[in-house]
Amino acid sequence: MSIYNYKKGKEKIIEILNTKTNIIRAPYMPLDLEELTYDNAYLTWVGAIFIDIKGSSELFIKKDERLARLMRAFIREAIVIMADFELYREIGIRGDSVYAIYDINTREHLVRLFKVAITLNSFLRMLNKLIVEKGYDEIEAGIGIGADENLIVKAGYERSGVSDRIWIGRAVVDASNLADMANRNGLMPICISDILYKRIIDDLVSKNEGFRYFIKHNKELNIYECNIVDSELDKWIDEGMM
Repeated sequence: MSIYNYKKGKEKIIEILNTKTNIIRAPYMPLDLEELTYDNAYLTWVGAIFIDIKGSSELFIKKDERLARLMRAFIREAIVIMADFELYREIGIRGDSVYAIYDINTREHLVRLFKVAITLNSFLRMLNKLIVEKGYDEIEAGIGIGADENLIVKAGYERSGVSDRIWIGRAVVDASNLADMANRNGLMPICISDILYKRIIDDLVSKNEGFRYFIKHNKELNIYECNIVDSELDKWIDEGMM
């Protein structure tokens, strides 16, 4: 006998498909999951960033206590850097990736998202110097950032207590895919969606003309890539991290 009441399930699916969703266009992301119901959705700007370790499939085959320490260090500090941008609405771990999703209201917020990416890029340089001193091999990671107007939907099963936000739009998908692509097949460590690039480049160039040359357009993939670092952090690393 099936453990799933498929007849009742069919009825519920039809009910959900026939229930119109009330879309609320808002300048902000709902702070509380309770603002979302199973009948509404928020349409607002979202920014996302993912950092993805390369070659993790091979790494994780080894049941290595030293690898456990490395992953704890990597994940903790990635979260610290992401959480420093106070507009985060979700930070999580997905396999070998760490990600954050942000409430984006202005171009300044988009520039700040880009700065999170370049800080993570410098952090990886610091981490590699420290782990090599401890006898580990260097690790490589890709960083992907995206932004878009997204639908934020509550999904789950109301009686179970299991529910969460679903992000429908390019922001999270782009960031995840770009992190997977970055630092692979000749691409640089930071990959930027075309939507995000077009909204930040003028602000970046107004502060430093060099950004126009540091960020390269990959015409084949229609994405932007760079290997920019946090100059203050990078200088400290070069000076011995004392």
